[in-house]
Amino acid sequence: MKNFRIYIFALLAVIYGAVSCTDPGKQEELVPEGVLKIFADKTSIAADGVDCVTFRVMFGSKDVSQEKTMKIVYTVAGKNAEMSAGANTFSTAAPGEYVFKATLYSGGNHTSENEIKVTAAEVAGQKSYFQKVIGEQFTSVGCVNCPSLSLNIKEVQAQMPGVLIPLSFHMDYNMADPMTIEATGLFYKAYGMSGLPYFNINMRKQEGGVSREPAGMISAIEDELEMYPATCGVAIETSYDSAAGKVTVTSKITSNVAARHKYHIFLLEDGISATQSGANGDYIHNNVVRKMFAPDITGMNINKKNPFTPGVEVTAVNSVELEKGWNPDNMRVVVIAMTTADGGVTFNCNNANECPLGGSADYILNK
Repeated sequence: MKNFRIYIFALLAVIYGAVSCTDPGKQEELVPEGVLKIFADKTSIAADGVDCVTFRVMFGSKDVSQEKTMKIVYTVAGKNAEMSAGANTFSTAAPGEYVFKATLYSGGNHTSENEIKVTAAEVAGQKSYFQKVIGEQFTSVGCVNCPSLSLNIKEVQAQMPGVLIPLSFHMDYNMADPMTIEATGLFYKAYGMSGLPYFNINMRKQEGGVSREPAGMISAIEDELEMYPATCGVAIETSYDSAAGKVTVTSKITSNVAARHKYHIFLLEDGISATQSGANGDYIHNNVVRKMFAPDITGMNINKKNPFTPGVEVTAVNSVELEKGWNPDNMRVVVIAMTTADGGVTFNCNNANECPLGGSADYILNK
């Protein structure tokens, strides 16, 4: 009987030890003080934009997984990227092997002494939507170097037909800009900008923004398409009541995945003649953002914040009145579908579409 008890005790000890070694929640006990380590609840996910891995980041005995001074960085296919500060869940629609490390500022800069490899497996049978990319141009009539960025955007559009949708956000800079809107200042602060011109893509905050040269812009867009492929499509219907000066937009989003989405609507105007520093005579301003429908830059909720049902269209209807001096004949509507890759900490553009004011645009599929 004594030997039997010893055997049972030993067996329980082995079982307990095996469980504790595979439980990420227990591994922080092994982290020495002053050392940063990263742990994960799984090492493989489906590349469907929904299945996610949750990380635990320990600095000694302290859990810093959601500290604002903690940031998880990763590489995939030779490219470097980073998650939002304090975000500790990750999902993706791009298959591949991802390698994660954690960084932390706590009395100095720290990098995890270990790394986590996560494999994102391809998911077959999903509808292939053509993907458009939003280009956020921050500009002003008082910015002498801004016209060159506008020319470079045109060149990129010529080299990548149908891909780039520029949004030109104006602000007061050195002088008053008649096309300034409040939203510009909100983005300017959120992105940590310090001057103009500035270019960004898909509402994904990047330190210093994206290169303003055509080759660099194209490279950044290609990386975006590869690392963050579209999992949804966007269609638009609009109507314009000229008597009331009111535009109504019906946004339609169909997703391949059971994920939560948000959306943005922007009203643009082309062909605005106004002065411009760095240019001679009257200058024609295009892609000018006249109106952001959302109350803030994080976008609007859709489907009552519930995950979409794959393959089932979700719609939302919004209306605004045009302001005096806007030319409806030169206006376009842009609808952006947004998804999250970090558990809802941030939402970025997953796909977009555009149409003339009073017109419509159907879903676009890859051929």
